[in-house]
Amino acid sequence: MIHPDDALALIERLEPALSVETVPLAAALGRVLARSLASPVDQPPFDKSAMDGFAHRLPPGTEGEFRVVGSIAAGGLPAGPIGDGECARVMTGAPLPDGTVSVQRIEWTEECGPGLVRFTRPEKIDNVIRRGENVRAGDIIMTPRRLRAQDLGILAAAGYAELPVARSPRVGVVSTGDELASPGERLAPGAIYDSNGPQLVAMALAAGARASFYGRHPDSEAALERAAAKALAECDLVVLSGGVSMGDYDYVPAVMARLGVERLFHGVLMKPGKPTWFGRKGGRFVLGLPGNPVSTFVNFEFFGKALLARLQGVRYRPETLRLTLAIDLSRKTADRVEWFPCRREGTEVRTLPYSGSSMLQALENADCMVRLEIDEKLRPAGSQVDARLL
Repeated sequence: MIHPDDALALIERLEPALSVETVPLAAALGRVLARSLASPVDQPPFDKSAMDGFAHRLPPGTEGEFRVVGSIAAGGLPAGPIGDGECARVMTGAPLPDGTVSVQRIEWTEECGPGLVRFTRPEKIDNVIRRGENVRAGDIIMTPRRLRAQDLGILAAAGYAELPVARSPRVGVVSTGDELASPGERLAPGAIYDSNGPQLVAMALAAGARASFYGRHPDSEAALERAAAKALAECDLVVLSGGVSMGDYDYVPAVMARLGVERLFHGVLMKPGKPTWFGRKGGRFVLGLPGNPVSTFVNFEFFGKALLARLQGVRYRPETLRLTLAIDLSRKTADRVEWFPCRREGTEVRTLPYSGSSMLQALENADCMVRLEIDEKLRPAGSQVDARLL
């Protein structure tokens, strides 16, 4: 049995081969940048005005009258340098004439005759953005990460039309159990609908993977071996639900051994999800999860997301909030790390009604999880906790 933090550390130490493709900038949202990128240009690429006003050769604080010798819009070009006693009308973002020392904002000026302007209040700053002030050509502007809208803006500003990104991992999901029926079918006596298959496919898609469902299969070694072998041949990660514990029909460990999958751990000191199985075959991985749906959800949240991040060359860092427990969080036994479904209420967090890992409905109103450590039976109301956001 392995501590969940040690199991997670094992996953984060993996260095799988990274497969890279080039995609248009417009198609890169949510993809993982495969390598660090440098700016090919200075930003800005020229001295430019920070506001609408008048460019001149004197330092900030200058007052008096100046002769207006031109007007420059953003995207335009100066007609030439400015001389002593001269100024040029400039718009925000416009390139500045040679010799410009500062820009007087238009609000602090007034016309005082044909082609003349008077500066009425002294400036304290120059209102100039110098060439390369934001970024110098050659500076690293983006490191590998899952790309957000603002990241695409930064890369567009540097002139990138295409980006090298990690190929989205291929995930194959297999559900096992004689009791399973497909949603939409009529339930036979003793049957339940398969929730793990749809849930795991959705979680893998949300984590940036290409996910496929390889079907529901009975508790049969031969059926499991056929489905797992097909998924393993086609996918970077195979996720199994059910068949990983110690029962008469828990065939995953034996089948994985026959398929040549090396076991990296089996059994985690975590609730829910104690029987979780993890292994690899070359550059492909298998994550075997318990059949109870909350166990499946929590373990994919904890291990699956971390593994998919490693397959894309980055490390997954869940978002957490430091919140105050609204009520006592307690349990009878404390032999494992345990996760509880919770909901935020302002700066507080409250546990939700939850009777065990088969109670999938507990996740309906959950927007975070709170963890108790081994040997910790009680976290009293008013305690500060790190809530892991869902």
